[in-house]
Amino acid sequence: MPAILRVDMARRTATYEDVPAEYARLGGRALSAEILSREVPPRCDPLGPENKLVLAAGLLGGTAVTTSGRVSVGCKSPLTGGIKEANVGGQLGHKLLRLGIQAIVVEGAPAGGRWHLLRVAKDGARLEPADDLAGVGNSEAHARLLGGPARERCAVTIGPAGEQRLAGASVAVSDPEGRPTRHAARGGVGAVMGAKGLKAIVVDDSGTTPLKATEAEAYRQHTTGFSKTVLEDRRTQIMSKYGTPGVIRFVNREDVQSLPTRNHHHGRFAGADRISGVRIAEELGPARGGKMLPCMAGCVIKCAVLYNDPEGKHVTSALEFETIALLGPNLEIDDIDAVANLDRLCDDIGLDSIETGNAVAVAMDAGVLPWGDWRRVAEALEEVRRGTELGRILGNGTVATARAFGVSRIPAVKGQGLPAWEPRTMKGFGIVYATSPQGADHTAGMVMARNVTENTLLLQARHEQILQAAVDSVGLCQFSNPVAKDLARLLSARYGAPVSEEEVLEIGRRCLKTERAFNIGAGLGRDSERLPDFLLTEALPLPAGPAVYDLPDDIVERFWDF
Repeated sequence: MPAILRVDMARRTATYEDVPAEYARLGGRALSAEILSREVPPRCDPLGPENKLVLAAGLLGGTAVTTSGRVSVGCKSPLTGGIKEANVGGQLGHKLLRLGIQAIVVEGAPAGGRWHLLRVAKDGARLEPADDLAGVGNSEAHARLLGGPARERCAVTIGPAGEQRLAGASVAVSDPEGRPTRHAARGGVGAVMGAKGLKAIVVDDSGTTPLKATEAEAYRQHTTGFSKTVLEDRRTQIMSKYGTPGVIRFVNREDVQSLPTRNHHHGRFAGADRISGVRIAEELGPARGGKMLPCMAGCVIKCAVLYNDPEGKHVTSALEFETIALLGPNLEIDDIDAVANLDRLCDDIGLDSIETGNAVAVAMDAGVLPWGDWRRVAEALEEVRRGTELGRILGNGTVATARAFGVSRIPAVKGQGLPAWEPRTMKGFGIVYATSPQGADHTAGMVMARNVTENTLLLQARHEQILQAAVDSVGLCQFSNPVAKDLARLLSARYGAPVSEEEVLEIGRRCLKTERAFNIGAGLGRDSERLPDFLLTEALPLPAGPAVYDLPDDIVERFWDF
């Protein structure tokens, strides 16, 4: 049975313990939520020793199921003040499970301000000094720790933003090429890792093999069938060709207007075609040697955009729609090379590109930075690296930036900056942002429906959040579009005990209610579940008429009636 690896930073120890019975059949997000709710005081200082950082693999990690290697990184968030789960791909999840580890729990804090490296391998785990990595960006840190593509090893690091404990700091996980392009980005999880004095983790699964299912033949059939279903899905085919930037032309349509422009003042951008996934794939990619890659071993979707500069030199392998939207149109930047370079800076410094794009846009609204000047934005990001006054303001996120510069129009929910999906025209996302314990997080539940009834939106927002919490707990990627039946079949064969669709959904329900209870204990009451006023008052001009978020307040209370 998998174990929990406890890393006590105060005592500098790393010990294994059996997974407690109350955590049985919990993985990923559900396991992280359960550990945090039982072991972390909701009112504690997020950067204090009482908080804990959890890196939890999913229930299907370490196996051959496509996209099953995702990891949930959890803590009390220094950004929202509530519970946090930041989901990440890369090489970590499979390696943890193949080493018999369901989760790493990092607790306590070291004295003396020293930096540490956690090494995890088949023969055990140990902490080592890592002061030589202090101040080093994620790109150099991964190069030093891995030396390039490393099939048996992966690295988990924080950049200078995490070292400074900035609330917009991410945790970087190496991709199959050994690059720090996969990030548990949202909610300031990198700041908590920094507060623990943990600069890096290296996981080496040499000498291990993929995990075997209890019902091997049934598992093989379900795994093969699931991969076939994923590959035949039209959504997958588009994703494999264009990646997530493939939606840019759709969201920029006159009747959709979900491409944030000029700090969410508008929903359409005149330069959208210049930054679109279609242009990247059909024009820039072939000319520069770009291609589509998997973010983890065994993924059949391959939606990671390998983006090179005009000379064919690698810039980033994670040019996602949200990154392009928040660092591009939201700042009035229409140069895709510029956006790619800003993304690379965020990855190296260790910053959430969504939170950073919102924070910079707020600073532009305040007149602190000029609209559309990507070089000045790059300079500002370098200030985050150096820890200047402006850098620390921006690195602490959207709300901190707004407060520092006296801006009242703040694009955030529960303290977390808005993603690209627009609640005024796609109102289901408004329900998700308001009700999700994670705050404004599009990955909590994708509700794409338009022009349907209020009740339909409510039911879809509830179902999608419950299902997504279960998917995050099993460890699959949302882009594989699994349904409860898929998860039930795979779990049943993997563990040799019948799991029903209802039991799968119950994992999601339990997770959401556990997270919300933590938030209530942390003092996040009803006011935290409201959308910013400008979404209710500043209309977007759709062909059918002006659009604002106009669903009733009581929809939040009705959401939790399950």
